[in-house]
Amino acid sequence: MIGKVLGNRYEIIEKIGGGGMSLVYKAKCRVLNRYVAIKILRDELTSDPDFVSKFKQESLSAASLAHPNIVNIYDTGIEGDIYYIVMEYVKGETLKKYINRKGRLSEQETINISRQIAEALKHAHTNNIVHRDIKPHNILITEDGIAKVTDFGIARAATSSTINNTSNVIGSVHYFSPEQARGGYVDEKSDIYSLGIVMYEMITGVVPFDADNHISVAMKQIQEKPIPPSKKIKNLKISAGFEEIIMKCLEKHQSFRFQSVEELIKKLDYMNGFSSSEKKEEELIDSPTIVLPPINDVDVNDEQNTIDIDIVDDNSDNAFKTFFGENTDKEKIKDEGTNTSKKKLSDEERKKNRKITIIAVLSALLVAVIGGILAFKAFLYVPEVEVPNLIGRDEEEARNIIEDFGLKFEVKEREFNNEFKEGKVIEQSVDEGIKLKEGYPIEVIISKGQKEIIVPDLIGKYSIEAGIILKEEGLEEGDVSEQNSDSVPAGQIIDQNPAANTSANENDAVDYVVSIGPKIRYVNMPKIEGLQLETAKLVIKQYGLTVGEATEEPSADVEKGLVIRQSVAAGQEVAEGTSIWMTVSSGEPAEEEPPAEEPSEGDGTEQPSEEPSSGSYPLTIALPKDKDNVSVVVQKVTDGGREIVYSQEVETSQQSIIINVEGSGTEVYEIYIDNELYDRVEIKF
Repeated sequence: MIGKVLGNRYEIIEKIGGGGMSLVYKAKCRVLNRYVAIKILRDELTSDPDFVSKFKQESLSAASLAHPNIVNIYDTGIEGDIYYIVMEYVKGETLKKYINRKGRLSEQETINISRQIAEALKHAHTNNIVHRDIKPHNILITEDGIAKVTDFGIARAATSSTINNTSNVIGSVHYFSPEQARGGYVDEKSDIYSLGIVMYEMITGVVPFDADNHISVAMKQIQEKPIPPSKKIKNLKISAGFEEIIMKCLEKHQSFRFQSVEELIKKLDYMNGFSSSEKKEEELIDSPTIVLPPINDVDVNDEQNTIDIDIVDDNSDNAFKTFFGENTDKEKIKDEGTNTSKKKLSDEERKKNRKITIIAVLSALLVAVIGGILAFKAFLYVPEVEVPNLIGRDEEEARNIIEDFGLKFEVKEREFNNEFKEGKVIEQSVDEGIKLKEGYPIEVIISKGQKEIIVPDLIGKYSIEAGIILKEEGLEEGDVSEQNSDSVPAGQIIDQNPAANTSANENDAVDYVVSIGPKIRYVNMPKIEGLQLETAKLVIKQYGLTVGEATEEPSADVEKGLVIRQSVAAGQEVAEGTSIWMTVSSGEPAEEEPPAEEPSEGDGTEQPSEEPSSGSYPLTIALPKDKDNVSVVVQKVTDGGREIVYSQEVETSQQSIIINVEGSGTEVYEIYIDNELYDRVEIKF
């Protein structure tokens, strides 16, 4: 983009920043010969037609904002697939970088920056524009320390669109209001919440809510109360009044926050020792200009003019003397007044009287102004009172105490509480000992007493559900034990204490017992080789085992109908219910035709040896019960070494596994469980 000219006007010089939604470049306007900042939207935003439409509309609205604490939008445009906004170029850094560089800000600096941001929001809200994405990344601090808010149009357009920009969500979720995290109704008070987060971060250096992922942060925004800054950071220098302002901004419910930015500004001004009434007084003192009628020079030869001025001067002189309390002879004044109308005064006397008149008027005005100011201050003065301790008092008693102090008593909410009885004050909005003006509201939370809880029925539920069910009812998990059960599947709850549908208190523990299935019993495998098939089946059942598949195989050595082999060797410990496979003799093998030619004796040729019989064998392996998972390896022992015929990690809940091994003649197999020799089996095929 460097060197590219947008709109035949803006030449891009260098990249100066970027975020989840845009890249920012410094450019020079060739028409007005000034530097501007150009924000180019990322492709994932411009590919959404809903966003593009909303962006155009909101950019026009944001361009109408003109305020010293808002980064002005000069122009917008589209060139190919490039959507850009031309903005005021601010030489400085983002508030985020400023906080990171300084660690945390002082209370006075935090108040000053917060007030400037609030003024910007006040101007936007007056024009029916809600920012929706107030965060330190969207606030610029100039080299002169002036805060400027940016991204009005983009923030609103992106929030109203259906785009899915993960990086932007992650960057903003720490500053989202609870209603934004829930996807609820967003208004001006949402900006106040986000500003509260920014104020919290400025004074502490950290955000109030943080976690490993943005979903967890959003849940904290909805559910958790923020830790007050004074408790978050040890030895933090913050006044109780300013901390109260931050915590009021961070109320979860919109109705409990400041109802307008203007209300917040008044509180910040109060913290600065400056109120609207003082502002009016300063304006009055700083503007003492008085408009007086012009006093023209009088022609001595003009008799009419002489008479008029003489009368004014004489009356003014009398007024001056009367104002300062001089004793005068009324008759003498009357005579002199009559005589002065018949004669002309000298120029010197007239000038002297004129000066006295002006001094008298100015003195009277000055006294009036000073008296007015003193009266105005006396009228506006409101006495301060110390907030009393209300914790643990009855609601009516607390109300009477607060009203006797000249403060306002307001019940913020009522909630269940195990420590305080019903009707007692649990919490108050202003701590004891804080001085407040009379008429200031004190909000309290009233206890509804202990919440009556009915213990839920856990029997038949799976153990992984128990914790969630109990937490929803305000209870906790107690001791969890395990027990065998022939009727209840493993993992389900078979008993609990206290019993279901009984009363309990909040945070009481509920113990429960989880089934681990039937108890596994082990038996020694009987020898069934050489038995008739039906007899072998009967023996298997008598030992609590299960009759498995029976296959036939010809045998020259074993009589037809007798068991040749069994899947579990005789004497081996095996779990009850294990399936036992058998191989039964089908009698003599069919005779094979002799070879066409047999070598004569003594011809020196070697007689071919009889090839061993080959086949498959179901090898049953009983699994240990003291582990959840084990590694099973089966190796065939040969003259040349070992050959792995099975290697797998299995769950012991299966109790046993069957592996079909193939071979010929008599072969030896070694079974390893978790790299330890478990058994050695000799199998005849």
